[in-house]
Amino acid sequence: MKYKYSISGIMIGCLVIISNIILSCSRIPNEETRTIDNKTHIGIQNAFVKVTFNKKTGQIDSIYNKPTKDNYIKNEKGGNIFRLFANTTSMPFLRAGAQDNAYGGVLIDPNSCTINSYSVKEDENLKTLEIIYLHENTQLQVALKVGLHNASGTFDTHLAVKNVGSKTVSVYTAFPYFTGICLGNDKDTNLTVNMWDRGYPSVKAWERPIGGIYGKDVSMQWQTVYEPVKKQGLAVIVQDKDFSNKVISTFPEGGMASFYFDKKQIDAGKAQIWPSAKILAYNGNWRTAAKAYHAWFSKNIKTRKVPNWYKEEVTTRSSTWFPSKGAVAKNKETGQEDVFTSFEQLHSLFSKPIFGNNINDCMEIAMWNEGVNRWPETYGPWMSSGFIDFRSDLGGLEAFKKGVEICHKYGRRVAMYVAAYGARKTSPMFEGDWEKFAIKNRNGKPVLDYRQGDEIYGAFNCPGYKPWQDNLIRVCTMLAKTGVDEIRLDEFGFPFRPCYNEAHAHESPFNANKWMRNCLKRIREATDKINPDFFISTEFYMDYFHESTNGALIMDCSGSEIDAMKIAMPNYLSLSYHASAPEAAITGAIMSKTENQRRNWAWSKVGTEKPKDYDEDFVIDLRWHELHPTFANAVTYGDITEWDPIAENDPKWMGHLWKSEAYWVLTGGHVDARPLKDGKVLVRLPELPENVKVAYEFNVETLKMNEIPIKHNDKDIYVSLKSAVSAVLFPLPDCPALPIINQQMVKGEQGEEVQIAVSLLAPWQKDKQRIDLSRIECKAPGFQVNDHLDGNTRIFTIPLTEVTLEGKFYYTILGDCLKVKRWFTIKR
Repeated sequence: MKYKYSISGIMIGCLVIISNIILSCSRIPNEETRTIDNKTHIGIQNAFVKVTFNKKTGQIDSIYNKPTKDNYIKNEKGGNIFRLFANTTSMPFLRAGAQDNAYGGVLIDPNSCTINSYSVKEDENLKTLEIIYLHENTQLQVALKVGLHNASGTFDTHLAVKNVGSKTVSVYTAFPYFTGICLGNDKDTNLTVNMWDRGYPSVKAWERPIGGIYGKDVSMQWQTVYEPVKKQGLAVIVQDKDFSNKVISTFPEGGMASFYFDKKQIDAGKAQIWPSAKILAYNGNWRTAAKAYHAWFSKNIKTRKVPNWYKEEVTTRSSTWFPSKGAVAKNKETGQEDVFTSFEQLHSLFSKPIFGNNINDCMEIAMWNEGVNRWPETYGPWMSSGFIDFRSDLGGLEAFKKGVEICHKYGRRVAMYVAAYGARKTSPMFEGDWEKFAIKNRNGKPVLDYRQGDEIYGAFNCPGYKPWQDNLIRVCTMLAKTGVDEIRLDEFGFPFRPCYNEAHAHESPFNANKWMRNCLKRIREATDKINPDFFISTEFYMDYFHESTNGALIMDCSGSEIDAMKIAMPNYLSLSYHASAPEAAITGAIMSKTENQRRNWAWSKVGTEKPKDYDEDFVIDLRWHELHPTFANAVTYGDITEWDPIAENDPKWMGHLWKSEAYWVLTGGHVDARPLKDGKVLVRLPELPENVKVAYEFNVETLKMNEIPIKHNDKDIYVSLKSAVSAVLFPLPDCPALPIINQQMVKGEQGEEVQIAVSLLAPWQKDKQRIDLSRIECKAPGFQVNDHLDGNTRIFTIPLTEVTLEGKFYYTILGDCLKVKRWFTIKR
């Protein structure tokens, strides 16, 4: 059913009658969406939200959250909802903030238009209000639609602009464009998320402009303002499946805007449609909005799943380099067996990382290409040479493949470094014309990022230039064919890099997001033909990267809050380099360090700065790498509670509560692993399933486990913890049994053996018959495993022989139990 109204004297009486009927109906407590129509306002409402427009000004003047009784539009003049810039003579400023400049043209708001008509369309469980505005001067007709479902505080907005005049009109558009927003009575309590890279919550919403160009300053197409005391928020999700050029920002005037900076020419009689936007008036914190973005994104964009091998095998991931040409030559001169002289010894590098620790499931390795031999001076910071081939001094392709095979034999995964933007200008791939590949600025000069003083080594190459894409595909497929498991495309991130290189024939110099998306898609399509389970990562995050990639590095510290990307894109993995073991445990990242120290505090302007009392002399190793495999389904691959646990007697304690189908896990503590001040901490949990009856605290430093009580009072749930860094298991009734491990080195018949005694713990299970030692097994890649039963214990032994390699190795207990992974060391 559709109603249509015209603003005329004839209809006023009818409007009053209809308004009275609707207002009387609105007193009936139900959740159906209803129309608001009276002398001054038109709108729609349900049990959760009321949205109204002023008929005189055309402005949106209420987004009323009914549960919190708060109208988020605090500006008496209204809150706008769109802004057009017609027939401009200059390009708008591409930066966060209000767009108040007409740029030599005409600035068009709802209040500079007249409302020609409005109508309400009824569908099942949905009402859609359409308002038709007309701007007399430009003869632009603006059609705004607002659709509200029955049982939701979420409404979808749509914008179309039609030229009903006789002359072509050019238009820039900001939609939505809200002003006058304030949650509650104090704007200083309003917070937002800095969407740079991973996204950083808890930023003051209105102190300064936050955000900027999508692909440069902003990595996701959503934004929220939230008020944590009243637990409410207002969010905008830009439903742009084409990831077009835009500036997304909040600004001090209570503003939230998505500004599209591609100028559109609208010919007479033609119309232009912009991407719709979903608006959420919600009860919760910023995570509510992040999950809503995840729901929209995963429905409209097919993202990469984490390969099963990665979920099952990778807890620790570090980085190192192959030795330099000179070092390899010296090693060969010594004739010693234990020095590195060939790719075949690749496995030995897992214990010798540059970044990270010596216990690693996956190692990313750089300096593998022949350019290191051709230009020895490039070893170190000048990693990029166009990647010619595998180094001849280390045995070339066949030796490399053999080295990868040995790593796989012992359950190790190999990742390779690829510089995705830069290349040395003398690389043979350029055939003497390196500038043809380069990103160039508006003055026609290459964007030079590889230099030392005045000497230029190379430039950033344009991911929108097909020959450069072809080169990246050549390198990535060359690596994939050797059997490696991951490629990290270093430098890729912050993809908005305008390019004016005439050789590239770009439709627009600003289409960098479009080029990057195409580049990554082509790389992924090529590697999928070789290995569909190939893992591709980058240096920084970008939401549409996840269409083709699996993860990105985290190098800065996000502090006590979880990063926004972790919630909005839960399968887009965080790969830490500099994070300490406690930080990785608390944030759910794939760890790199076993020690408690963060050594690099990159980009503290958006992340967390190093605390003044941070003690860099206090260094200990933790064993999160051995706990993570047991809890990974919750901590890295599960869900997180809307609100975090809080330590009521220790402000330095931080933590998160994670969910999986079989159990929940709390990870928390002091991020530097310093002992608790009073030897214990009382932690209030935000929620916990009623059928969780027991809890077990693991000391992440020692692996010592203790059962702890769960205390309930009238409203709250508490646990008392004693460890500086804890992992607390909350098993659900169907949670599999937990293996209890007793590991030692013993002398066997043929020599030394690793002996692993396993018993099972599961007092939470209703069906005790599930505790059956015959349904568990031990796997140790590269080794033989023997076993026998000894009462309520199963004994596994791993015999070690004289030909066994030196280094770190692991075994896994799995089957009808929680998975447990432990490491052992072989020394000669």
